Amino acid sequence: MASRQTIIKEVKVLLKAGALPREFGVEEADFADLVNAALARYSKDRPLVSFADYAGDSEAFDFPLPEDWDDSLSFIRAVEYPQGERKPSYLRRSAWIIYAKGTPAARFRLMYFVPQMGRTLRLFYTIKHTADDARTSVPENDLGAVAWLAAAEGCHLLARRFAQSSAPTLAADSVDYRSKSSEYTRLGRELERKYQNHLGRQEGEVADPAGASLDWDALLSLARGEYFTHGASGDR
Repeated sequence: MASRQTIIKEVKVLLKAGALPREFGVEEADFADLVNAALARYSKDRPLVSFADYAGDSEAFDFPLPEDWDDSLSFIRAVEYPQGERKPSYLRRSAWIIYAKGTPAARFRLMYFVPQMGRTLRLFYTIKHTADDARTSVPENDLGAVAWLAAAEGCHLLARRFAQSSAPTLAADSVDYRSKSSEYTRLGRELERKYQNHLGRQEGEVADPAGASLDWDALLSLARGEYFTHGASGDR
């Protein structure tokens, strides 16, 4: 099973960690930080989708946001009600809001109806990807891309270290610090491009603020009904 160490191992290969001068070597803790930084970026580009179920009681229209909701990243991808039908029914975007978003009072609020007793409402939402020594939520086909991104971060770190070294401790003819800085800068950009290409983006292109690839409102405008549609889902 892939884990954080799987990604770190690939990052070490990309950075040729074993060949670095001791003065500029990357500590083990640094590798974990590089992976965490890459996961934060990757989570914005391809967030992990989770869900939470809420039991109806024919009265409540306000519900707490899921415990792992992250104000800096999470957004609601779809709301299914009633959950469990063979042909899923999704609420239109206008049927709900996040009340007091970004505050301790934040709640998921239904605007026009309440879930009935015995029915379940399912909320699909995005969260950050994680990685530890046992497992990672990053799909197998994206592990290499996350390693490229982490290594790109490492390249920028090493480029700064070499550039800032005005008094090298090694012999002057053993390493050209300015050349090394430029080399890692180029490698970092190359790895960044590989990551972007893997995600199908042009250089410099960033994810939609909501991480969306579909227009929810346009999609649902094709369906009948004021607050519900069947068999459609979207990204906002």
